[in-house]
Amino acid sequence: MKSILAFVFIFVGTWTFAQNHVKWTFQYNSKSSTVIASGQIDAGWHLYSQKTDENAGPIPTKMVIEPSKNYKIIGAANEGTVPHEIFDKNFESTVYLFESNYAAEQHINVKKPGTLKGEMQYMICDDTKCLPPISVPFTLEIN
Repeated sequence: MKSILAFVFIFVGTWTFAQNHVKWTFQYNSKSSTVIASGQIDAGWHLYSQKTDENAGPIPTKMVIEPSKNYKIIGAANEGTVPHEIFDKNFESTVYLFESNYAAEQHINVKKPGTLKGEMQYMICDDTKCLPPISVPFTLEIN
């Protein structure tokens, strides 16, 4: 029984990791008071800009930061590059997507040094299929 459970955990862990075709890095820039998310997207895959209408079908990429009394979130996250605008026949709508890399910055007003927690929420697709939405958590020390 233990070997079956071990196999299931390894299979599920590998399958889940294999579904994530973006390698994320997160950092806090104290000079500009920004949280920076950068993603390297595997070849052949893409994710959707926050400019994509939520009713279009695909899930737009979103940086979500947990509220805290240590900082205040200023406005919405800004995507660092210009997305490709295409008419996606699979969704029958205009979408905005990123291939190869993604970058976003979220300005915050730090009131007190501490820990910031957040996550990137997104959906990754290739030309024939989309995988279920993914949330990648992150934690940063801010000052």
